[in-house]
Amino acid sequence: MNFPGISVFGLGYVGSVTAAVLAERGCAVTGCDISTEKVDMINRGMAPIGEPGLDELLKQQWEMGRVRATLDVGAAVNGTEISIICVGTPSAPSGAIDLQYVEVVSKQLAAAIREKGKPHAVVFRSTMLPGSTRRLAAAHLTDLQTPPSVYFFPEFLRQGSALADFRKPSLSVIGVLLEGQSVEPVSVMLDPDTETVAAESAELLKYSCNAFHAMKVAFANEIGRIGKELGIDSSEVMGALCRDTRLNISPYYLKPGTPFGGSCLPKDVAALTHHARKLGVSVPVLDSLMESNRKHIEAVLERIEASGRRRIVLLGLAFKEGTDDLRGSAMLEIATQLLLRGYEVRIFDPAVSPANLIGANRFFADARLPDLASLMIEDLSAVLEDGVPSTIVVSKECVALAEIERLLCNWPIHHVVDINGWRALKEAAATYEGVCW
Repeated sequence: MNFPGISVFGLGYVGSVTAAVLAERGCAVTGCDISTEKVDMINRGMAPIGEPGLDELLKQQWEMGRVRATLDVGAAVNGTEISIICVGTPSAPSGAIDLQYVEVVSKQLAAAIREKGKPHAVVFRSTMLPGSTRRLAAAHLTDLQTPPSVYFFPEFLRQGSALADFRKPSLSVIGVLLEGQSVEPVSVMLDPDTETVAAESAELLKYSCNAFHAMKVAFANEIGRIGKELGIDSSEVMGALCRDTRLNISPYYLKPGTPFGGSCLPKDVAALTHHARKLGVSVPVLDSLMESNRKHIEAVLERIEASGRRRIVLLGLAFKEGTDDLRGSAMLEIATQLLLRGYEVRIFDPAVSPANLIGANRFFADARLPDLASLMIEDLSAVLEDGVPSTIVVSKECVALAEIERLLCNWPIHHVVDINGWRALKEAAATYEGVCW
């Protein structure tokens, strides 16, 4: 097979994973980003973000000469046949989607493709509302002497398992602007089961999936709070609900405990509900998701404060285990609120190194918790063995079970608040409670 050269614009989570896996498939991949730090890391064979297996894969592909990075848009386009746009689409203060970075890259690509003067394909992977791909193509990419083929290829990558999700997707669609448009120019990106749909359908599908995931998390947590007040183990209830695989679909997000967060669900729910308001469409369930999630964070804080201890030790800070992504992390918000209320906060999460955070991840952490480095601890035992009663809030299994069991057995002064469902701690802790069980 003749593998095309591919340029990937935006070397964050989606871009880095996309670049690494396409290189693994045999493509020569050029990453392009405005961040000198990210470009330098790629050019040293290092992953600019924390994702299990990514560092090793990028290093392997870099050593094979398949991955490099540049700050130069023209150079990236000239050496490739396909350009993939993976830049961020953050929320504006109103909740509206902010496409300024996609707009900038689209204009830059148009200029570079015009200069190149040869056939090219442009694939949007950035999450955008329905109609965005068509509008951007019309505004920047259709008046060229050799207009590129344009597609929208939504990503369904879960942080913590992104490589596996790309290699073997659970859902794959490619959006086209014209009925009957060939996807052959970008076939190297696609799974054998990839369905071709209209670009607008692919754009809406991405939002539909994320809104549905957010709704499932919020729903499970509301049931969890009701069950808690009634003395019912809501995980048992959800477990029974999920056994109905014919009607209740996937059990993945139906796990009472941790509030939803991350860089996708809050942003995409806000953008979709904002867009619905503009369209005059009433969406009370979607409108309730962010408020429900905020109420759940408040409920977690109430459980923590009810323990009566002034020192709080958080096990886990990142949005998802195994990653260092703090964008939208519920635990980061909980840490901030506890500090504002005068609590002593200590944080243990081996996957998070404040000195190594870069880009939007670092900006978010600095905005919410500028003193993060001073709160992080490397030796959990040193803190839990100093004789100060603490409430241990568990959101991630980021310490060996044997070690945490030893600490809890030897120091029964500590109280455990479990929002992750790590039931083994119940036997080890003198006092233990789950947020929703």
